[in-house]
Amino acid sequence: MTMNGSQLKNALTRYISFTQMDTRPDREKGKRDGTQNYPAAGSNDLSPHELERVSQAKASMSSYFRQLHDMESRLQQEISQREQERDNGYLSSKESVIREKEAAIENLQQQYGPGSETHHQLASDLEHRAEETRRIELLVNRPLRAHFRRSYFAILALLSLLEVPINKLAFEFFFEESPVIAFVLALTVGGVLIALAHFLGMWLRQWGYHRNFSETGKANTAGIATVLLVVGTLIYLVSALRQQYVDFLSQEQSSSMSSMLMQDGITGFLGQSVTSGLGSAGLTLLVVNVAVFMLGTMLSMLRHDSHPDYERVVGLHEVAQSRMNRFLRQFEKKAAGIQARFDDRIAYLEKKGEELDARIVTLHKQAEALREQREHDIAMIVDVVRQQILAYQTANVESRSDRAPSYFGETGLTGLRDRVAAV
Repeated sequence: MTMNGSQLKNALTRYISFTQMDTRPDREKGKRDGTQNYPAAGSNDLSPHELERVSQAKASMSSYFRQLHDMESRLQQEISQREQERDNGYLSSKESVIREKEAAIENLQQQYGPGSETHHQLASDLEHRAEETRRIELLVNRPLRAHFRRSYFAILALLSLLEVPINKLAFEFFFEESPVIAFVLALTVGGVLIALAHFLGMWLRQWGYHRNFSETGKANTAGIATVLLVVGTLIYLVSALRQQYVDFLSQEQSSSMSSMLMQDGITGFLGQSVTSGLGSAGLTLLVVNVAVFMLGTMLSMLRHDSHPDYERVVGLHEVAQSRMNRFLRQFEKKAAGIQARFDDRIAYLEKKGEELDARIVTLHKQAEALREQREHDIAMIVDVVRQQILAYQTANVESRSDRAPSYFGETGLTGLRDRVAAV
């Protein structure tokens, strides 16, 4: 009776709490009737007292069945409601959210994804750049040969700074009292030399390609020759100035550097420096400058591909690919946000559906428990009535003077369950 509630317990109180002591009224009644040899020995049916016990049981059973039926009806009603809520509410809501999610993803694709005009333009540009890259790659039959593309200009800047302490020695000749001006001039010369090394290395690297085109090849050759002439002149001039300064310091001069410049002029002074030849100081500076310039030229040759357009095309292809990747990452981020938002809603609906399923299972178990309890309670009531009737019959037989009726005993109680439970 653990699941039937207090009302069901109240309907069966006398049967739930029944003990052998409760058969005393039946024994006393049986004894009184037995002294009068009642019921008659030829009786084939229950006596009024026994029928009263059956009637009492039927009345209790009737009340019990009504209350049990009400409980079962409420359970079945709730089961139907929960199943309808699960089938029509949960499933339809989940299907609606799924359709809404699909529509949101589709809309995102059309506006910000593969279906958008922006994606179409990016894909068209990427394909165009890729085709240009493939065309040159097939033409030269090799991949791009360009090294340290990211760090190249940083290396050039480092070489320019390396030129500063080298060339600053030459400009101290004019600006011994103005080191800042000497530093700026040395940095400028260093920058010019490294810039010329950059162009010389690039043109030397691409000379084999340009020589196949008469006009371009001629311009390329002229550029190389011009750079070599300018660089040679500049390096020699700086070395000569350094040598002139060293020679000036090594001799006992009665006049100052300023008076010499005023007397000969800058042009005359430079002419004297160039024609005077190079000593160890000038040659050292020349060799160092040539070495740094050659290093810059070799770095430039390693840096650039022999095909003048190959790196530019590859760079444009990389930019197009980067734009496409950035566009797709942004789309995937937005799509992931939509996915997460709708997945949370679906997960909530699934959780509610699981709760409904669990509740329905619980209700079915309660309904099954009620059916099992019904059989248990019927058997209990029938057993109590059986004990009451047998107590009456036993006392009746003990006090009779003639034989007992034929229905007395277990044989006569064969159909007792049907008589008690037939409500």
